[in-house]
Amino acid sequence: MTKVMGVSAFPELRELAKAGCQVIQIEEPAIHSTAAYTDDKGLLDFYVDLFNHQVDGLDDVEIWIHTCWGNPLGQHCFDPNISYENSIDIYLNRLKGDVWTIESKDSGHAPLPLFEPYKGKLNKKIAVGFISHRRLQVETPEEVAADVRHALKYIDAEHLALSSDCGFGRQGVPRPIAYYKAAALAQGANLVRQELGAPETRVTAADPALQIDT
Repeated sequence: MTKVMGVSAFPELRELAKAGCQVIQIEEPAIHSTAAYTDDKGLLDFYVDLFNHQVDGLDDVEIWIHTCWGNPLGQHCFDPNISYENSIDIYLNRLKGDVWTIESKDSGHAPLPLFEPYKGKLNKKIAVGFISHRRLQVETPEEVAADVRHALKYIDAEHLALSSDCGFGRQGVPRPIAYYKAAALAQGANLVRQELGAPETRVTAADPALQIDT
């Protein structure tokens, strides 16, 4: 393993934690994109050490590791057919963190079978993208629920988090569409929670009395 210089990196992260921040998400594009195109073990080991050094000491903070394949304007930084296959074990077993986010909706949830060998053995939560940050069509709650049921074949409910494939920034999706996509995600989660006997969360955006465009 490559040894990273033992200095206090990213002091602002420690300042956030000291101020009471409970969740910090780190953008991590290097490992999954590198592993998709090369088998340079030395380089990947360096990236692993670098990431772990970056979050070292943040034990009281929930660390999210964010990965995706491109921005919301519909552009792909990488070949859209490549996958997490060569990096999944790194993210699950070598990186310090609590939640790993993956892009899944736009690929028809192609990454999900990769988690089958890890089912029941995960030490991180997996935040799966169930709504697209590229398409303007708003997913229905029923569509989200169907996709979540599919994901539960590969990831246990206690390790599954619901997310979008990526963020809605950079003007890629108009704000009202992003708003209703997020509402559909929450409503779809409630449909599955009903089936699992889990507590539901009130979705204020779905209340007709509070909608501004009706």
